[in-house]
Amino acid sequence: MRNVRLAREVEENGVYDGLTGCFNRTHTMRVLQSELQRARRQQAPFALIMLDPDHFKAVNDTHGHLCRDAVLAAVGQRIREILRNTDTKCRYGGEEFMVLLPDTPRPGAVQVADSLRQQIGDLHVAWKGGEVSVTASVGLTMAQPKEVDSLAIIGRADTALYRAKHSGRNRICEADLPEPAEVG
Repeated sequence: MRNVRLAREVEENGVYDGLTGCFNRTHTMRVLQSELQRARRQQAPFALIMLDPDHFKAVNDTHGHLCRDAVLAAVGQRIREILRNTDTKCRYGGEEFMVLLPDTPRPGAVQVADSLRQQIGDLHVAWKGGEVSVTASVGLTMAQPKEVDSLAIIGRADTALYRAKHSGRNRICEADLPEPAEVG
């Protein structure tokens, strides 16, 4: 029994980010590849969200690393609380998060992205007798029919995220989708 429990702990530590409670990047990349293949086989919609807390360097510079960690943990917890169990929530790197939304058509994905943006904007992390607030910029893209290139879909969402940041922050931008190739 003890060995089973230890094996489970090792497995969980290998797929989760200890600070945010979200999946880590390595695990999520495997899930993303599987979900893209499943979406292609079943001709199902699939969305990917990238989000990044706004002005996060200022939080770190003003309040220090421990506050930064508290804010990241709060953002991760909020993401985990509001999404479905079937959605993959990931700390992609640094302060950037990625969310995989299987079986989610565009209108639902936009709704989820906006809900994430609003819910993160409602966070107030208690810190040294005060509060630290945060907003988030969000990039959203949909998988293309027959798409299996995980780096392409991440790249589109990331580009949309940076467009959201450069156009004022605390907003959602959708990726420009490539035009389908003409046949014949």
